[in-house]
Amino acid sequence: MIEVAAAIIENDQGQLLIARRRAGKSQAGMWEFPGGKLEAGESPEACLKRELQEEMKIEIEPYAWFGSNDHYYGATHIRLIAYKARFINGTIQLVDHDEFRWVERHELSDFIFAPADMKFVEMQMEEQKAAEEEKLMKEQETAAFDIKSTLKQAYNHNAELRDSTELEGWKAEERENVLDVFQENYVRNVLEIGAGPGRDSLYFRQHGLDVTAIDMSEEMVHLCQQKGLNAMVMDFYQLKFVDQAFDAVYAMNCLLHVPKAQLVDVLVEIRRVLKPNGLFYLGLYGGVSTDGVWEQDTYEPKRYFAMYPDEEIQRIVKEHFQVEDFHTRFMGEGKPHFQAMRLRKVTP
Repeated sequence: MIEVAAAIIENDQGQLLIARRRAGKSQAGMWEFPGGKLEAGESPEACLKRELQEEMKIEIEPYAWFGSNDHYYGATHIRLIAYKARFINGTIQLVDHDEFRWVERHELSDFIFAPADMKFVEMQMEEQKAAEEEKLMKEQETAAFDIKSTLKQAYNHNAELRDSTELEGWKAEERENVLDVFQENYVRNVLEIGAGPGRDSLYFRQHGLDVTAIDMSEEMVHLCQQKGLNAMVMDFYQLKFVDQAFDAVYAMNCLLHVPKAQLVDVLVEIRRVLKPNGLFYLGLYGGVSTDGVWEQDTYEPKRYFAMYPDEEIQRIVKEHFQVEDFHTRFMGEGKPHFQAMRLRKVTP
């Protein structure tokens, strides 16, 4: 077995150094991560420093083992040992290669690499994908935090107004229908998320249900508590309840503030706290597709809204719940309509 070291060399811009084997060399015309054979008693790090000075006239600093790959070229068994390395200095002069490139990780797939190096190409691509996914997740978390902060301000400022506004007739009818279903299914304890000033929670409690109300707005929760409700400030993205804690969850016009990229995460969390066969009432505005701040909003700061066409929202929730009822209510010409869904947690 022949031991060979390869350097995954990165410059200050995060690009990687690759080089093409010149004509007359084994694997001629193929690209590789530069390096060479280990001499007797030589460490991979020392080998790479020496080889890059001899082959390319540059100084590098290997700093971390990256992986190893056993490969056969015919009857010849080589073990390729890869190290990550920093480019220190020097002007590249080619000896065993006829071309070099500094490339981004996502560009590696554009080149034909020597077979022994392919494992490290794939590992680099996987690293790039993982880094991009982590970056996207952090961006989504930041966006969600900003949305939540804005919503909290908007609802804190308008808590008293929402509490004093007369409940619209169609909302009272929806609520009454939900109560009938809860009673028919022997629901005893209910979690209301995005409870606002607690008017619906109070209604359910007055009809014999054990209700827990949560909201991100401190002022809304204060109004709930003034009504004698068991209410607490909580983010429904992370429900601080044990699994299978509730017979039913009630969400009237609160999930429409969840960014589309994170709706599934919230649905999974709601499903987690529902008991088997538990009910979930979900009310939204929709029939159109929106995903952003509503510029016509009268609240300050203006709120974020996510709305879905009827078919799309049903498709999303069906991945997590059984849809027992879906109906809409007309809200006026040119306006989004109301979408009401009665959902059930069905376990396989």
